Amino acid sequence: MLKNLQRNAFHFSFAPILAALLLCSSFLFAFSPNDSSPIDDRAKFLSEAERNSYSEFTEELYAKTGFSLYLFTAGESVQNPKAFADSLCALNMEGDSLRAVIFMDVTAKSRAISISPAAEKVLSSEAAERIAQKYLLPEFRKDRMGHGILVFAAEISKSVARVNNVRLTVPLPRPSKDGIPGIAWFLILAVIFVVVASYLYFARQGKRAEQRAVQKEFGGFPHQKFNSGFGR
Repeated sequence: MLKNLQRNAFHFSFAPILAALLLCSSFLFAFSPNDSSPIDDRAKFLSEAERNSYSEFTEELYAKTGFSLYLFTAGESVQNPKAFADSLCALNMEGDSLRAVIFMDVTAKSRAISISPAAEKVLSSEAAERIAQKYLLPEFRKDRMGHGILVFAAEISKSVARVNNVRLTVPLPRPSKDGIPGIAWFLILAVIFVVVASYLYFARQGKRAEQRAVQKEFGGFPHQKFNSGFGR
């Protein structure tokens, strides 16, 4: 019954329904880095390896700075992602007030990050959005949802670590590099071929033009520059 209530509540944006949903979520998604995972990936964006990587660097971040970075992905569409993220961020903050929550629904179009008042001293909403524009969205455009979320969280962790003058030692994910696509290489080679062929063609035509000019100049007889060697 609890799951049915939560599933139905996703389709409404009314405050009472949202409040009821969040009340249910408080039992299902309790924030506590000491006894639970920082990930609740209901949309199944992350692979097992990505989940492990996320847990590793966020746990090191918490151990060195006290900053918690949580991830919640909803299995259904959410109309007001910022309000939902803010409500999740406010859950169970006793002893864990330095935190941020990355939220995304199953469509990957509704996303938000909520930063607690205490955490705003080391991570602003503007900085988080800049990181999202630089690292999250490019991966999403390549349909690499899990990797995009992972890189986004890693860059936020690095930013928080720098502010606290610490360095994360666990391996951090990097943006994917596809290099130049095959079609691009084909077009580059085609342009080079056209340029070289055009150069050779016009160089040959220029040489022929010079030859024709010489032939025209000496083609008449007698020519003013021609001396037969006979006397007058």
